[in-house]
Amino acid sequence: MKTSEMRLYLENTLSQQLIFFYIGGLTLFTIFYINSMNVNVRLGIFIMVNIVLSLVGFLMAVRQKSYSSFWGYVGIALALFQFARLLWMPEEIVGSVKFISAALLIATGISALVGSIICIKLSHERQKFIVEHNIDLSLLQR
Repeated sequence: MKTSEMRLYLENTLSQQLIFFYIGGLTLFTIFYINSMNVNVRLGIFIMVNIVLSLVGFLMAVRQKSYSSFWGYVGIALALFQFARLLWMPEEIVGSVKFISAALLIATGISALVGSIICIKLSHERQKFIVEHNIDLSLLQR
């Protein structure tokens, strides 16, 4: 069986694993960041933003597993947001915590970006195969 045919039955676990790595790295980033931040309104906003990012990340991982190209584009947006967060590092975070936080942001951004690009690529290849071979997807539903 060709890999194109196998995509009709197999799930996109590579993209899903990369997005789960993004969620794990985001959690570590949040822990390091919170431990060195001053307690104020910015901390509350930071926590709420990270909760939303984690929830969107989990939903994205589940949807990318089923080759949803829309969620691949959402993943690219999240990756770009992670890279943009490097510009918002407050001054009170210094030394090794700042280095670890920046490394986690870069690693999670790359993970989300690569996982999403893989999802989009495989989704388009799968859709092309379905159209070329006139496959009825209702027959493949579990």
